[in-house]
Amino acid sequence: MLQHYRPHKRALQRETFGLPSFDALAQILPEYQHFFKTGGTQNKLPSAPAPAEDAGTREVIEHQTKELENYRTAMTKMADDIIDLRTQMVALESENSQLCSELSQHQDLRRTLLDETDIDVMTKTEIVDRIVALKDKLASETTKTVTQKDKIHQLQNELIRKMDGEKELLQLTQAHQQLQAELQSHLGRMASLEVTLLQQEKVIEKMEKVLNMNLMDRNKHYGDRRKMNKKHKDKVDGVKREIESALAVENSRLREELERMRQQPPQVIVQPSIQAPESYPVKEKLHILAQLQRAESRIRMLEAQLEENSRCWGKEKQSMLTRLSEHDYGFAQTSTMILHDLPQKDIQI
Repeated sequence: MLQHYRPHKRALQRETFGLPSFDALAQILPEYQHFFKTGGTQNKLPSAPAPAEDAGTREVIEHQTKELENYRTAMTKMADDIIDLRTQMVALESENSQLCSELSQHQDLRRTLLDETDIDVMTKTEIVDRIVALKDKLASETTKTVTQKDKIHQLQNELIRKMDGEKELLQLTQAHQQLQAELQSHLGRMASLEVTLLQQEKVIEKMEKVLNMNLMDRNKHYGDRRKMNKKHKDKVDGVKREIESALAVENSRLREELERMRQQPPQVIVQPSIQAPESYPVKEKLHILAQLQRAESRIRMLEAQLEENSRCWGKEKQSMLTRLSEHDYGFAQTSTMILHDLPQKDIQI
């Protein structure tokens, strides 16, 4: 174990117990005090040494550092060995003191036994027999003591085993109690979960009923809306047909009147001054011209109204088609939706 440190000058002085001397560290450390003394001289080296000297000094320093580290590890191991030896010494001293105490007890016992009898009266054979008897008694007492010690050790071991078993039993009891508590908590949680599941099932059933009712109401509402839209569309178509028929009748009448006026002789209209004033009076001419102007204005107004109604009807038709397509695809409109590019008021017919 102490192969790393090798003193150069002299061997270490050892005591009777195989321990190093008290000044072992003082004998080793002074040999390497130059490592610490050369530190001040190294600081006084020139600032720019030669490269060869730097390499040499660096190698020397590294070698010395490694050697110092080796000695430090060796000293650490020595210190550990010293501590181990001291502990062994303490144990041996305690054992020695115990043996000394036992020896003194045996000597005291022998002395008391010898004191009980008168040695002067006893013969040599009696003394020898007495000593043999005492030795036998001592051996028997020693065996009894050994057996008692063994029994004590057995009882101690049994007590330790019982205590360990009791500890294990306590641990098992605690673990069982914890498992019981966890089981109770799980059972309570299971009961609460069952109640929650029942409540959720009831809520789901109610929601399904409400959803079915809403679907039925929505389908009914959409059916009514379809019927209303169809009726409105039929009504708009009827009104449009009536307007178209009325306009067609009015246009045909006005065209017939214009054709009739155009088929009259031109001298009657263009040269009224040549005819006699009694045949076509001025009042009738003015009446006819005013009627013609009214008819033309009426025609223009009806055409404009027809164009406006056609435009509104086209927008309404496109809106209806859009709503129907949205309803078919599931994009139902709500009351809060705003439709752009659609008329915001009723159609004036």
